[in-house]
Amino acid sequence: MFLRFLISIATVFILFSAYGQDQNADDLPPFIYKRDFKHNLDSASDRTGRLYYQKLIIKFLNNDSSLTNAEMLTLMIGFTENPHYKPLENMEKELEIFDHNNNGEFSAAISKSRNYLQTNPLSLLVLREISYAYQKNSKEFQKNLVMDSALLYQDSAKYFMDLNDRMMEAMIYSGKGRTPETPIFSLGIADGEYFIPNVGFVMDKKDTEWNKNGDFVETITAIVDKVNVRKYYFVIQHAKKKIDDDAANELQIKKAKQTEKKKGKEKGKGKKINAITDSTSNMMDSIPMSKNIEQANQDSLSHEKSPILPPIKDTIPKITDSIAPKREN
Repeated sequence: MFLRFLISIATVFILFSAYGQDQNADDLPPFIYKRDFKHNLDSASDRTGRLYYQKLIIKFLNNDSSLTNAEMLTLMIGFTENPHYKPLENMEKELEIFDHNNNGEFSAAISKSRNYLQTNPLSLLVLREISYAYQKNSKEFQKNLVMDSALLYQDSAKYFMDLNDRMMEAMIYSGKGRTPETPIFSLGIADGEYFIPNVGFVMDKKDTEWNKNGDFVETITAIVDKVNVRKYYFVIQHAKKKIDDDAANELQIKKAKQTEKKKGKEKGKGKKINAITDSTSNMMDSIPMSKNIEQANQDSLSHEKSPILPPIKDTIPKITDSIAPKREN
């Protein structure tokens, strides 16, 4: 299984290198964030289209070989509208899973990963970590000559690594990543930091900036071949927008609660009169909230995480320390 993991990294590295070499400097990539993000998002929301999110997530979870990189990218973009897409909150949960693996608690990592992937099937880190945990437990079964379980766990490790590879290939497809205007699409706010070691590079430092299109990008300086240093850019505009929107919604709810509390105090100071039932309020309370039927498939599965960043105002603050956790040797 370790050999397969190395082969997987080598394959992704070759694809990553070949993609940049196959395109001339003046060639437009097949995906341009500013031009195509909204179009892909609309396609993922169209129930009648072949790129509908629910159709694509089924192909993804079935590890369907017919799923193209373009379709996989649309699936990832579609998830940005999922109510479970919470970039900062998700990082904290993903880090817990990473820590379990780092502490040798592989069964706990598997259990938490499977639960997490039910609502977050497109987690680049968790998909990698659950594969790693299954691989470790498989080796333990082999030592104890429990071969049936060893084989089953090997199959599971391969399955989740295949899903991780699907996301990696879609990211490679999304852009060259060598300039701020041709960034690689990063679903999670720290997926760029997981991408770099996944292709065999070493992350040196990171930063954030705005590109000429007004999109927020993460800049990662990577060490290639232990000598050469290159910069790669990952667009996280959608993640930043989601974080900003969530912060604004929380502030609005907080203000509404404070207003209601203030009204209640003022009402109590007035003269007492015969109680009158607020029929409108009662009627509104009796109407059940509609559920979003386009949520991620409940049978779906996902991986990785890092410390929550401080609250943002106009932008995500620049991060000097790496979010991506590092596994101890």
